[in-house]
Amino acid sequence: MRSNDQNANGTLLGQSDLAERRANPRTSTALTATIRASGDVRRIKGEVADVSVEGCKIFTWGLREGDEVWVAIAHLAPMPATVMWSREGVVGLKFKGTLHQSLVTHLGFL
Repeated sequence: MRSNDQNANGTLLGQSDLAERRANPRTSTALTATIRASGDVRRIKGEVADVSVEGCKIFTWGLREGDEVWVAIAHLAPMPATVMWSREGVVGLKFKGTLHQSLVTHLGFL
């Protein structure tokens, strides 16, 4: 299985290549997130590096690819998401629903 940072030939992609592949633009942030894995009572803290209408990247530990979680970013209510990838203290989450673009823009200003 190739990672999200590789093309079909296994070649590592640069940041500009990854940005071009994204369906939705990401907004850089430095917001606090609280994450709870489904069926788990412990809460994990993290820092949101970027967010889009469909997901976010968070600096945190203790989550694995495929984990179903609830994530609360800044002042937002917790929302369900899936861990799409996890490596060395960084995870990529895909929200079960989508955020409105105006909310993503707002988060970028916090």
